[in-house]
Amino acid sequence: MAERGEVAVSAKETGAKGQLQVVYIVRALAILGVIAVHASSVPVGQVDPASKMFAGYNFINIFNKYGTPTFIFLSAFVLFYSYYNREINGKLLAGFYKRRFLYILLPYFIFSVFYYTIQIYYSYGESWDQFWLYASFSNFLDLLLKGKTFYHLYFIYISIQFYILFPVLLWLFKKYAGLTKHLIWTGLVIQWAFVLYNLYGWQYSDKGSLALAYLSNYFLGAYCGIYYHRIKDWLVVTRSKLLSRKMGLWASLWIVWLAAGLSHVYIWNQGRAYNDWTDPLLYELLWHVHSYTSSIVLLQLSYWILTKWKAAFANILIHLGVVSFGVYIIHAGILFYYFRLTASSNPLFYNAYVAGGYLTALFLSWIIVGLAYKYVKPSWILFGAQPKSSPYLERRYTVKPRRGVRQAGIGKSV
Repeated sequence: MAERGEVAVSAKETGAKGQLQVVYIVRALAILGVIAVHASSVPVGQVDPASKMFAGYNFINIFNKYGTPTFIFLSAFVLFYSYYNREINGKLLAGFYKRRFLYILLPYFIFSVFYYTIQIYYSYGESWDQFWLYASFSNFLDLLLKGKTFYHLYFIYISIQFYILFPVLLWLFKKYAGLTKHLIWTGLVIQWAFVLYNLYGWQYSDKGSLALAYLSNYFLGAYCGIYYHRIKDWLVVTRSKLLSRKMGLWASLWIVWLAAGLSHVYIWNQGRAYNDWTDPLLYELLWHVHSYTSSIVLLQLSYWILTKWKAAFANILIHLGVVSFGVYIIHAGILFYYFRLTASSNPLFYNAYVAGGYLTALFLSWIIVGLAYKYVKPSWILFGAQPKSSPYLERRYTVKPRRGVRQAGIGKSV
């Protein structure tokens, strides 16, 4: 997940280095997409591929794949926003890796033990005798070091690779500051050189577990973090900008994002439903364009939510963003047990069953992590750190002037 506790806290976003409340909303939207992908993967494997119901689940499963790349973007965005203007020294690096170990690696290890246990237990007769027969430390260690103790933990494995590289990249970009202006196209070129080399040469089957496969997302996040205060004005959609040149750029971005997403959904539906598969490079291209543009689209949407929604509703999403790492790490376990329940063959009840899985995974994990953060002091051992200070919006309200009374500032939101 994007890092928490890295950015100084302020009540509102200001021109200074304040807490980026918008990041929490982007996290919330990303985790909603991640859970949608995982919850829909079960019906995609069960529903008749020729049915309209399958097309719906395929749409949910493919269109929402923006979640993990968005978290990758946020990781780089927050880290470079926080560290780029700070002096690199031993104390800084020691603190950086200490936080990675305590708030990322420790929860990862604990939940890897949990997920490995349930996988072996339920795969071999649901018997502890069988568990001890098939479980082994060497097998667990191998899966742990590859991020494969459960299907969703590859993201943390990718993040660990980035954490190892981050100090080197930070030093490089600070020493040669001119490079930072070229991060976007450089990231795209390097990533696609790797994609093409792997597709036509190396053919490594698990490239999705390598940070290099997401380098453009990391470099986009780094660029946005370094130049945040320059690009923020472009990101924020306001009524006054709708007739400006920015509107044309926004519209182009949104059209590309939507077209790539829908095209990606379509080619996957053709392959899954009709065995009409196409060139692997096209799947790679459409997924990359959709997930890459999603980061900026979600940033813009999150700014709109942050500024236009009532504070009470925006704070709900901010809270989900705060607990998103914990939700990410435990929701898969909740889905695992939920989908062990018997499903009805009636389409209406089956849809309700799947929707129930999504809602259960979302809200149960949200409640568990939220309560742990609130009442259990060492909850960071399982779910990572909380923000050091409150990231929530203050209540926005409007003061209405009394009839016949005109005062400067009265009647405006405060």
